Amino acid sequence: MNKHHIVSIAKEYKWESEFPTVPAVRAGNTLYISGQIALGCDGNLVGEGDVRAQTHQCFENIRAILGRAGGSMSDIVKLVSYFSCDMSDEVIKDYFSARSQYFGDYIPASTGLQVTALVYPTVLVEVEAIAVLPDTAM
Repeated sequence: MNKHHIVSIAKEYKWESEFPTVPAVRAGNTLYISGQIALGCDGNLVGEGDVRAQTHQCFENIRAILGRAGGSMSDIVKLVSYFSCDMSDEVIKDYFSARSQYFGDYIPASTGLQVTALVYPTVLVEVEAIAVLPDTAM
């Protein structure tokens, strides 16, 4: 199978190298972004116990990966969000409040799931995304 049209997006942060995954994979103009948790550039968790702060960091990580691939948040067509905490009205409100700051009036297709656990016990939210990049990206 010829895979020249499938490209892994380079790891940028030291902590990314510690995971056996890639930040994203580009297939044609579609970018599949691996689930992002609230790790800052230094690899430390941002916002322990705070869904809103963790959501912000997840989307900052997604924005950075999109930038590496020549895209932007407006290229996202699908989000999947995983919550390892009770999806109370307050949690959902905090999540959407943070998320709305990255999309404005644009609303991508979305799915939200409550799960038993994520990769670390202190991680409350993980977000993965699919984006369709412009022909000129990368």
